[in-house]
Amino acid sequence: MFCRTTSAFALSILASLAACADSDDTTDLTTPSGATSATSATPATPATPATPATPAPAANPKNSVGPYPIVLLHGMGGFDHLHIGPVKIEYWNSVAEDLAKNGETNVYVTQSSPFDASETRAAQIAIQIDAILKKTGAAKVNLVGHSQGGLDARVLASPAGLAYGDRIASVTTISTPHRGSRVADVLLGLVSGLPTKTVDDVAEGLLRLIQKTSYDLQNDPKLRAQGMALSEEFTTKTFNVKYVDDSRVRYMSYAGRSNLQSGKGICDTALYPNAPTKLDVAQPAVAALGLFLQEGEGKPNDGLVTVESAIWGQFMECMPADHLDEIGLPGTSLVFDHQAFYRQLVKRLRTSGL
Repeated sequence: MFCRTTSAFALSILASLAACADSDDTTDLTTPSGATSATSATPATPATPATPATPAPAANPKNSVGPYPIVLLHGMGGFDHLHIGPVKIEYWNSVAEDLAKNGETNVYVTQSSPFDASETRAAQIAIQIDAILKKTGAAKVNLVGHSQGGLDARVLASPAGLAYGDRIASVTTISTPHRGSRVADVLLGLVSGLPTKTVDDVAEGLLRLIQKTSYDLQNDPKLRAQGMALSEEFTTKTFNVKYVDDSRVRYMSYAGRSNLQSGKGICDTALYPNAPTKLDVAQPAVAALGLFLQEGEGKPNDGLVTVESAIWGQFMECMPADHLDEIGLPGTSLVFDHQAFYRQLVKRLRTSGL
């Protein structure tokens, strides 16, 4: 069974907002629902991930064990929330508010530079984590990162990164390109032997999604650094080699599958069972990119990241969702409820004592 309703106009609005993600409309610390937002990111500066971590804020002894605060980390082009007149658009589309209504009020949304390398973004998020720990008196936090946000979380936790493993209980990644994305490789001209039209279509598709141009790619060093950081060669030969996991942190991952892919095989290796009859129709913004990633072999992916690349630590589950469905933007999938997904994710953390 598969079905979807979506709005091309809504998509264009969302993509335009992503390009303006450095908006300062993130100073609200508390929403009416009780969900909480971390302080906005500091201006992007070159990060020094090998710098020793700052001492962890003193924890209240009674808060030295779970449940720990949930901290959400956005992906490339992400933001906390923006206002266009009376309309409020959130990257996480009411995830924190829904969790609060279900008793999880200790949920925080961080913000980092929308277009930059994970080292820079992690340094910005570290400041926000320290503030969360100080505010709550908790000893640790649970990080939940979508897309590049998962790489940011790994830099934060790794002994070779910001070494925050003493204050991070878990890292949960959602369709994070741990082994890169071939889409980024094509964008940067790192793939040879492809037809010119394929290269042009893939590059234009991704640039259109993030509301950037070929000129931006050539002249914005931060955008190029970010693209390189998401490439297959860099993630497998540099990033993963350097940013090793911290043994004190529990690592879990979820992957999306769309474009009518059932995920049979690789999705069956997850801890929780796959639902192969739930088939998602990819949104137009990522459908063509998803077809490219299938590489003629039906390789399951969410339109930007393959299931294979998204697996890190304990592989928890495959979702019948594309990269935008995973955060509830901007269309409505009849086979995937993003709010129910995050409620289940947090419930699993709590059941594990986190």
